[in-house]
This record gives sequence, structure tokens and C-alpha cells, in this order.
Amino acid sequence: MSINFVIRGRLGNAIYRYMASAILCINTNKEYSSGHNNGYNPNPNIQLSDDNFLEISQYLSENKSINLDSKNLMMSGFYQHDSIYKMFRTEIFNYINSNKNHLIITDGVNAGDGNNETFKMYDILNTPTNFNKKYNIVLHLRLEDFVTHNLYLPVDRIITLLNKIIITDNISDNICIVCKKTTTDFEENYIKSILHFLNEKNIDIMIENNDVITDYYIMKEAEILVCSKSTLSWAAAFLSDKNKVCYFPDYTITGSNQTCKSPTTNTILY
Repeated sequence: MSINFVIRGRLGNAIYRYMASAILCINTNKEYSSGHNNGYNPNPNIQLSDDNFLEISQYLSENKSINLDSKNLMMSGFYQHDSIYKMFRTEIFNYINSNKNHLIITDGVNAGDGNNETFKMYDILNTPTNFNKKYNIVLHLRLEDFVTHNLYLPVDRIITLLNKIIITDNISDNICIVCKKTTTDFEENYIKSILHFLNEKNIDIMIENNDVITDYYIMKEAEILVCSKSTLSWAAAFLSDKNKVCYFPDYTITGSNQTCKSPTTNTILY
């Protein structure tokens, strides 16, 4: 029987769903299926909800074995719960490196647009040796739909943190901002506020707007990563072997669908 990856969301969500699948495969005799045809299988199957995964995670955290039935499991949730991933971090890394052809698939370049992108998890974990867009400090900004749904961080909060980092770490060289290209006046003014602050501090700024995998690698390779409240920046920090410090937004957790804001042991909440 198999653990079936269901296509839902973009790269950050896909990484979470794969890691949840990996934990189940590691702890059972089930095989991973990469989600072709949207992950559905003609054999009997059951949907694994976020609540189901939290229950399984609790068993595993108590060193209890899990006994999944003989049906195929459809991984259709988001599974954004960082404690269980940190517990199995080494095992997840080993699992990925032992299964170099495992695929994850997104539902589009932009959410739900149907332009599916396929990635090997091995390539997500292992940055290409020739990748050269490397910066000491990287700030990830998530605007776009976060602005529409009022989930973005106030720009003053970002500036206050940057000022603290500059003073604490005696920063005098450059900072890279990773974000999607601006499409609205609000986004443009938001970034201009940050640029104005950094210019007054005589900090050089690089702005990177690339395809999703390039921006992900830029975050993953940073020594200091300032995350947005984004699954992509969370995953970049969690899967990084370069991040010395990760700053992550200290948001209020409501309900059980999302309980993640500490991707690494060196996370500082802001």
C-alpha cells in the first residue's frame, strides 16, 4: 500500500506534504507515490486530515508505534506542524538522499493556475554546487495574496528587526531582499520604505526576483535568514545547512491546522 502525495498548493506546501509523507513511510512499510493524476489511486484509499496527522505525530513523539490500515493514504492536508519534522529531521534527510527520484508537484506557478511544476526532493534538499547567488543576510518578503488577506507583516516590524540585526551583528556590507516582482503601488511603497531605511544606514541592497526554486536556494544558502510567514521560507530554513540564525515571525497560532513557527533550533522569533 502507498502514501499518495496530492497536488495542492505551491512549493512550500508541497515540501511540507512530502515530509509528512516521508515520516509515515519511515515509520510504516508503505511506499511513497509522487502524486500523478493528482495523487488519486483506483484502489481503496482514505484521506489523511491535519487532525489525523497531529494524532499520529503525538504517538510518534511518545515513541509509540503507529498501525495504519491496508488502504492507500491520500495526503491532501497541509501538515504545517514543525515539532514532528524537527524530531525526525535526520531521518527525513536520509530518506530524501536514499530516494533521489521522489517527486513533488505544485498546482501552479501562481496558486491554482494549473501550470504545474515538478521538482525532485533530492534537488530541494541539496543545493546545486554551481549555485552562485549567495548572500550573508537574506530578507524574504511575502506580499501578493498576503496583502489581499491582511496576512503581511507591517513594514515597521521588518525595519525594527533589520535595525536590531545591523546593530547586533555590526552589519556594514549588504542585504539581499527576495520577493516577487511588485505589481501594486502598495507593494512598491512597502519595499521603498525598507530601501530608504537601509540606504540611510549605508547598507548595499540586492533585490532578487526569480523563479521559485532560485529564490528558495537564495534563502537556503543565507547565513542569516529573515523569514516571512511563508511555508517556502520556513522550508528553506529547515532544510538549510548554511543558516546560522533564522528569524521567524512570532504570529498567533489559532486552531490546529498550522502550528509551525520554529523551523530550526537557532530560530529567533520577531
